[in-house]
Amino acid sequence: MIREFWVKNFLSIKDKQELNFVAKSAESELVTKMPDGTLLYKLGVFYGSNASGKSNMLTALNAVFSMLVNPLYDASESIMDFHPFKLTKDAPTEMYVSFYANDVRYDYYLRYNANYILREELNYYPKGTKVLFYQRDFVEKNIQADIKFGASLHLLPKTQESIRENTLNNHSVLSICLKYSFKEDILPFKNLHEWIMEMYHEVDGDENEIRGIVDILKEATLNPKKHLFYTKMLQKADLNIVDFRIVKESRLISQDYKERIEKENISESIKNQLLNPFTESVVFENQSSSGNFEISLNNQSKGTIKYIQILETLYDLITGPHVYYLDELGEDLHYDLLFYYLNVFLYNSDKSQLLITSQETSLLAQDIINENRGVVWFVEKNRETASSEYNRGDSFGLHKNLSLYNSYRIGRLGAKPELGSIFVDMED
Repeated sequence: MIREFWVKNFLSIKDKQELNFVAKSAESELVTKMPDGTLLYKLGVFYGSNASGKSNMLTALNAVFSMLVNPLYDASESIMDFHPFKLTKDAPTEMYVSFYANDVRYDYYLRYNANYILREELNYYPKGTKVLFYQRDFVEKNIQADIKFGASLHLLPKTQESIRENTLNNHSVLSICLKYSFKEDILPFKNLHEWIMEMYHEVDGDENEIRGIVDILKEATLNPKKHLFYTKMLQKADLNIVDFRIVKESRLISQDYKERIEKENISESIKNQLLNPFTESVVFENQSSSGNFEISLNNQSKGTIKYIQILETLYDLITGPHVYYLDELGEDLHYDLLFYYLNVFLYNSDKSQLLITSQETSLLAQDIINENRGVVWFVEKNRETASSEYNRGDSFGLHKNLSLYNSYRIGRLGAKPELGSIFVDMED
């Protein structure tokens, strides 16, 4: 779970903008208690007008973990996650995240530009007290970074030197775990790296795992626990679906297409896949008082498809300590179904965290949100600087009897578009 995060000079964020998920009270399903006693919100919701920068905060969170675990293999490669604010493009980007992995708190600071990581520092709290994991400083272009390791890691001198030699100036020290197989024991590195890779996900799901509905449901049919979860959630969602199964369908392949594929310089396995006369699909079993019947995937609504896609995230959230970022959650879903989805997450998860952007302002009227305003951030761009600003819902000093929803609706909390006249004058 994420405890705290701040970022500076990234996309629409010029000045330092902070998120803090520490809660004051445990008396809510929105809150979970970490082993060190810290109370954290499991949910974060970002509101704001279009182009306010809501999604950019999720992208920044994605970037800090991505850079922590993903290496580069050529010293001349540029850092892909360097996206500075346009008016300060020559300044470095800075990020800091305090997070938990395997119930241990870690604090990570990062400063970088388009070509080099200028500084990174990782501390952790294995016994409740802050100690150094590693610290790294940029020296110059063709010189190894200055890297120091914490004594508590018990790394052999040979191991330390191997890490230094294989850490390029454009990727993190920890990401070496994905790049190089050490013969020496670097268990603390491997454990942290594997935890982040498994539990901290990219925006809207890991890029290399974004799959279609057929692949998602096919996997579910092979896992009895997951299949049961999907069927129960589809039934509870009032979609009139009681089950599903994978079917094979024939497809027409033209002679021109076949000849073109045969000439392509690709492997035989890919050719066979492209020229397979059969494809897999899904049929859903629906119920009625007159008997059950089947409906094909092609005849399902956009809302049903969207709901199935996000069920995979929900399954992870309630079966393990995962962290997910979902952009514009609620799109294509009925409001009641969206709120139901969030409640299933909150009441069935323990140490998982879900951060979302949404335009569904009715969530602010729900008691569980209105009484826990620290889970909401209102985002708007400063008119003078064109930079995004993020304000937590409990930072406005609203009396507890005042409605968060009504206050936002009338513009008291900002983060709303200021629209012009509805009349359009086409004359100069």
